[in-house]
Amino acid sequence: MPFKDIATTDSVYLEQVPAADDKNARTSLRRMQEAGVGVLAPLAALEANPIANAVAVVSLEDVAKSGGQVNLPKGAIRLAVEIKGTEDLSVLSNISPKPMVGLLNVPAGVSRVHASRRVFQHLADAKNDLAIIHHVSFLDASEMSQDKFILSVGAQVGGCLVDGLGDGVMVQAPGLDVGMLRSVCFGLLQGCRMRNTKTEYVSCPSCGRTLFDLQEVTAQIAEKTGHLPGVAIAIMGCIVNGVGEMADADFGYVGGAPGKVDLYVGKEMVQKGIPNEEACDALIDLIKANGRWVDKEPAEEEVVAA
Repeated sequence: MPFKDIATTDSVYLEQVPAADDKNARTSLRRMQEAGVGVLAPLAALEANPIANAVAVVSLEDVAKSGGQVNLPKGAIRLAVEIKGTEDLSVLSNISPKPMVGLLNVPAGVSRVHASRRVFQHLADAKNDLAIIHHVSFLDASEMSQDKFILSVGAQVGGCLVDGLGDGVMVQAPGLDVGMLRSVCFGLLQGCRMRNTKTEYVSCPSCGRTLFDLQEVTAQIAEKTGHLPGVAIAIMGCIVNGVGEMADADFGYVGGAPGKVDLYVGKEMVQKGIPNEEACDALIDLIKANGRWVDKEPAEEEVVAA
């Protein structure tokens, strides 16, 4: 069986539902559900090909046309409503059955910031506790560089998330690796202080005072310590500005002299003048000594045929 951890996607959204006789696809979906991953799909698609324990997605416009009453398709257990942000939002308080989540998918040509804040203001005024997931689509994502894509996702929804407006993010980007999408989404949530799934790193931008190869050392430390959610490590090139720029990091790795590194717990130096080649292992020992180390989880088991 597959494992689910804190960095596993919570749900998947299927624009198209596999046919009932597609055994392999259905088995994969069932295994994901058994591992705790939710499955969302358009209501019409689930009517044609039901999936047990799925969440049916219907647009707010269609809900309004039906007077607020939604008939769940066979197998579906909950309802999600897709919101553009330009509709009559009063319908949100009169939907039956009550939706578990709203997918905020602002159409092209409409200001996402203004439409999103309109939705959240309405929910606050109506005292409606509907959870909202920001749904953003990048149909040209495969033509973007990875850096541009990451910046675009953050620009679209980061402003709302850092203000506490929204409960998650769903990114639609055909042609991009699913693992990369997951990493971008969790990175965004961690940056907005919503969900901590990996080690936090604080690093200076490098300058003439830097006493070691900052990028190389950061990569080396991240490779060995990247599985420690809740731990913040500052990697600073020198002591001139390094200590003051470590923010609230739990541990600090600071260039103290050519070829030497000083280690900190908080802003207190605890080890001085460690040779560069020994400093990474010394940092790990320091994390362990302070009770913040955990071993990496075992690799996921191979999926076997049903």
